[in-house]
Amino acid sequence: MLKLDNKYKKWSTLIGGILVHLSLGSLDTFGNLSPYLTSYLREMTKSSVRYSNSNWLLTTVSISMAISTVLSSLFVTRFKPSLKKIILAGCFIMNTSVALTFFTIKQSFLLTLFTYSLTAGCGFGICYLTPLEIAMKWFPKSKGTACAIIQFGYGCGGILFNQIQTQFINPNNYSPDLPYSAEYPDELYFSKKYLDLLERVPFMFLLSAGVFTAFQLIGCLLMFETTEDTASNDSERLNEPLSSTSESINKNSLGVCYNQPNVGLELNEIFKLKSFYVITLMLLNFGHASGLVLSYYKTFGQTFIKNDSYLSIIGSVSSFFNAIGRLLWGYLVDKLPFKMCYLIQLTILFVFVSTIYLTKFMPENQIFYLIWVCAVYFTQCGIFVITPTAVAKCFGQKNFTTIYGLMFLLNVSGLAFIFVYLF
Repeated sequence: MLKLDNKYKKWSTLIGGILVHLSLGSLDTFGNLSPYLTSYLREMTKSSVRYSNSNWLLTTVSISMAISTVLSSLFVTRFKPSLKKIILAGCFIMNTSVALTFFTIKQSFLLTLFTYSLTAGCGFGICYLTPLEIAMKWFPKSKGTACAIIQFGYGCGGILFNQIQTQFINPNNYSPDLPYSAEYPDELYFSKKYLDLLERVPFMFLLSAGVFTAFQLIGCLLMFETTEDTASNDSERLNEPLSSTSESINKNSLGVCYNQPNVGLELNEIFKLKSFYVITLMLLNFGHASGLVLSYYKTFGQTFIKNDSYLSIIGSVSSFFNAIGRLLWGYLVDKLPFKMCYLIQLTILFVFVSTIYLTKFMPENQIFYLIWVCAVYFTQCGIFVITPTAVAKCFGQKNFTTIYGLMFLLNVSGLAFIFVYLF
């Protein structure tokens, strides 16, 4: 076990959280992986799956993640296990499921959905919020910044795994060549003409599972949980026992002393509050708008950009903006009101999502498409930084993971309904 003084443990915890989230950031590469994965299923298993169907892989991950987040947080509340053990359990489930996809993708889309989405999503959900919860307890006065620093790793995961996927599966920069039908000539897939590309797709899941495991083990080794002794001795983390004056200052409008790590509203209380449902709807607004771009940026780009490597570079550059954006929004939510941050994000996102189709007809459309996708990534990532911060400040830290998990569950359930309706 790594031994450090308390004054270094909080910084070590941030580094560990970054490494764990670096592996989780692979979820944002689905838009890059989708053409390879969907083409493999169509050509090698004779499946009739299309891009509109394969998007269920991402939707199922989100639903599974939300459910497992709620269940694992309830388990933690009831049995008080080590949070690091919870993270390790989630990582094990996630990595095992990703590795098993090496076998299931050779069989059918449904089996791939089970391993790569349903069970992997369970592991993802178990270990996504817990590093944030640990970090916020070390930095109660800078919750947004602490969340943003860890989620910077999540954004960097997209940069790393976009390139790993493309360089491993498509090193020769092939472009999809097989139209779905004469009626849909722009919906292109890789044919057996590129058999070497297709045959590499299953091995991508073994490679991913191995890289995930390495990052997560090192990250868990570097993380430390707070203790009562730490709480009483770390002056940066907690103030001295509150006087009546300071207590009122640290309480929000709901009467919650949000700077205390073990204080907060119970679940039966938050369902009676309008703010719970308002924040949930805010999440839904962002998820619907940005989810389409994140899932289909490469599929749409292939209709007018015949360069797979360039589209992968778009994914990596936009992931860089995703990472930087999390740092900026985390800093802003500690300095500005939550509502102001949200309105700024929503305005920028509306402008770029509503006009991204027009980039197809612009001169130098490849450059403009890169700018638009980067702008969407830069903006949408902020909701996953400012919302956890708002939840902790609004409802307290005691049941933070469960409350945010419930919001996320309601959010992805709404998104699933929307995608079913659209597709």
